[in-house]
Amino acid sequence: MQRQFAPLAFASALRPGGGIVAGVILGVSLLFSPPSGAQGEVASDPRPKPVITPIQIPNLSLGVVIFPNGKAINLSVGTGSSAYRTANDIPGRVWLLTDRGPNIECGEARRILGLEAEQACAGNRNGRIMPLPGFVPSIYGADIGADNVARINVFLPLKGKSGKPLSGRPPQGNGRYESAYALDGKPLPPDPSGVDPEGLVRLSDGTFWIAEELGPSLLQVAADGTVLKRFVPQGLQNDFKDADYEIVPSLPPILRYRAQNRGFEALALSPDEKFLYLMLQGPLANPDVETGRRSRNVRLFKLARETGEVVGQYFYQSDDIKSYTGDADGRERVQSRVLVSEMAAIAEDQLLVLERVDRHTRFYTIQLTDENRVPRLLDNPEYGPGLEWMEPSQLGIRGVLPVSKSLVLDSEMVTGLPSKIEGMAITGPNELIIINDNDFGVDGVRTQMFRVTLPQPLIR
Repeated sequence: MQRQFAPLAFASALRPGGGIVAGVILGVSLLFSPPSGAQGEVASDPRPKPVITPIQIPNLSLGVVIFPNGKAINLSVGTGSSAYRTANDIPGRVWLLTDRGPNIECGEARRILGLEAEQACAGNRNGRIMPLPGFVPSIYGADIGADNVARINVFLPLKGKSGKPLSGRPPQGNGRYESAYALDGKPLPPDPSGVDPEGLVRLSDGTFWIAEELGPSLLQVAADGTVLKRFVPQGLQNDFKDADYEIVPSLPPILRYRAQNRGFEALALSPDEKFLYLMLQGPLANPDVETGRRSRNVRLFKLARETGEVVGQYFYQSDDIKSYTGDADGRERVQSRVLVSEMAAIAEDQLLVLERVDRHTRFYTIQLTDENRVPRLLDNPEYGPGLEWMEPSQLGIRGVLPVSKSLVLDSEMVTGLPSKIEGMAITGPNELIIINDNDFGVDGVRTQMFRVTLPQPLIR
């Protein structure tokens, strides 16, 4: 069944604030498909190109942070980790999401801050500097006007059942999670309730579900931003002991092999609201980190929303890094730079997927079938070789095929789009709205949003 989803009606009232957009669509036609060559290659196309229109969105200031060496960074809220719109929202209303808050990779401390890792992170190059450790990950409600201006009108900080705001600091996990450091380089205390939100959907009753990267986990959230339950991989419940909400160890134990900073990033809701779809940002480090870095095999899960039970697991293969010519910038071309950042449901088992590197983004429609199902045997951490290790030919012998991908849009077809696009929405018959994650302005990047008017209709 397909959802009867009306195009986004833009609010005309002028209100203070700003925001972004997302949605679900009735049907997607193939707009741009490579006529020939390997998947991900884009041939020249004489057909009309999309029209790109900027939408004004304010960058909400978090103030200036000064590091011990005098380096000052002007931070702003990063509202582009995900975006969503429900069919019954008021005209122009959209929902957006921040992640865990401002953070800097310890390995980047010298480039960004002029500090060596020994100073900034006690020598731990794999940690994260969190200049605002009290930042509260939040949901925003925004209205987009006919004047192409987005205005924020709802602010929902995530909180526990006690009412205490959550942080983005990782829990204690015996090395499973990145260590966090303060401005002065001292370790920050873990937070058993800490979350790194990345994907968002909203139900017709006003409640939310959030895909979270640290666990990786799935959060059930009340309409006021209270986290009610956190679904985590089986066997990891002790990592979240004393959390300010209920912990449900129901996700597959194979997720213990989450590569750092590669947890759940994409979340979608079926039109009838019975199912949730979760996809990892990249391959698991299964059986080891190097395998995960080289692999193109990403796991996608289908869950029964009311119970949290996994009812299906599917094999999605990301494009070869060599096909992403938009990021040929001299840096090492490693496969782990290819990421899945957003997903939306078109119909049950039919999804729109945003796949990207830093400056090059592709949008695909996919259809989940029984041929794409990952056998339960490959869901066992003790079984080898695992899904991430095997080539498609080896998986094909076992009756497992990657999902079929149809290219809708490639950012190299148009000019002016930002880097690190993480939020997307289809808001009308031939309109797609996209937004970038500005990483809280650490590198001076601003949040940008655009309307992409396609030459062929999406909704039929």
